[in-house]
Amino acid sequence: MALLLAESSIPPFMWAVVRLLAAEGKPLVTDRARALLTPPSLAEGKENKAFDQALRTLRELQLIAEEKDSLSLAGHASDLDGTDFPSFSSALRQAVLAGELNVGLADDAGQTGSRDLTRILVWFLSCDPLDGPATWAIVQREQSIDLNPDAGTASRNDTRWNRFVHWAPALGLAAAPLLPTSGVGPLLPDCTEAVKQTVQRLWPVGERVNAVDAARTLRTALPVLPGGDYANAMGISDPGAQSAGAALSYALLRGEDEGWLVLQQDADAQRVLTLHDPDRPSHYVSDIVISEDQHG
Repeated sequence: MALLLAESSIPPFMWAVVRLLAAEGKPLVTDRARALLTPPSLAEGKENKAFDQALRTLRELQLIAEEKDSLSLAGHASDLDGTDFPSFSSALRQAVLAGELNVGLADDAGQTGSRDLTRILVWFLSCDPLDGPATWAIVQREQSIDLNPDAGTASRNDTRWNRFVHWAPALGLAAAPLLPTSGVGPLLPDCTEAVKQTVQRLWPVGERVNAVDAARTLRTALPVLPGGDYANAMGISDPGAQSAGAALSYALLRGEDEGWLVLQQDADAQRVLTLHDPDRPSHYVSDIVISEDQHG
């Protein structure tokens, strides 16, 4: 089932199930989990499908396993302790972007697995964060301009966009605008949180990485970024191996501002990465040093 359909769940409900199973620390009987998360008093006599929808979506993403009427964490969620959302966000993102759920991404004939969500992410992250937030009106007008013609539109209707507004920030691939913005579902293509989580997962503090190699590695882990495999499949313009592109540049520059990255420029470097930076039109970076997170 496609992730953006109304019959599927959204991350906040899935997080509640994951937290419960992590706190339990052992398989939990399904009916017991349902009773704890959706007691009759909460439903007020009405049918409540939230738990079953969360369960189904988590199973499809292989984040939980159900055996003998009992639930347990699985896959990328196996080691979660339920105490911090960023760890869940990272596990959820890895599950959503898994190759087996995105086969035939550019084929407009089907939207099963993660493909409906991934397709919108690809278009969304091709936008420049400095241009401001996207809204449903902007999506309708611009979403198919740069896509492979065989892929069709990224978001077919406002229902999927409204659900995307829940999904993208939970994956660390979007952020709500800081200032009130008119329009339906304003969302900024800010992938900083996903880049930060990926950097901290891949490299230890103090590690020095060539900037071109770092960009390639980040695009492999986050293939929805321009230059990544999913973006290439959808026909998004590739910024090139030695150019970060708008979305990744924004995340790297924020990383330096927040203190979890140091961007260095060696005048004698053989390979440099060009950042999209209106304040510095010729902003080159030779190396990236991983630092402690100064903002917690």
